[in-house]
Amino acid sequence: MYSTVVPVYSIALFMPTIIHALGFSAGGAQLLSVPPFVCAGVIVVLVGIWSDRVNLRGPFVVAGATIAMAGFILAYTTSKPGPGYAATVITASGVYPTAAVILAWSGGNAGGDLKKGVVIAMVVAAGNLGGYVPTSLN
Repeated sequence: MYSTVVPVYSIALFMPTIIHALGFSAGGAQLLSVPPFVCAGVIVVLVGIWSDRVNLRGPFVVAGATIAMAGFILAYTTSKPGPGYAATVITASGVYPTAAVILAWSGGNAGGDLKKGVVIAMVVAAGNLGGYVPTSLN
């Protein structure tokens, strides 16, 4: 559950850098980083409504992770600007709904408001630990 929060942070932090590496100017990369997030935001709302309507979480997590994986594979295998940019849109559209559904799922499985708050905070905290690499054990 915790591992899907890590790609959310990596996409949010490195999207302009990834787009800039595709050959776009720095200012253009900043502007082109908006559409993947807009697309992902719309899909988060649609997936959230749909998963609440059918009262399922697991299939939406699997579908989102599969879409994100396809986007990551496309990004890894291409160096052309068009497919690379499409990969950023696909990846963001898969990762963000997955993270939102997982947070809703984990909070929904905890009883009481205090427990829900603690569980959601633990999921986010564990996701934040995903990028931590100690430089020294001393």
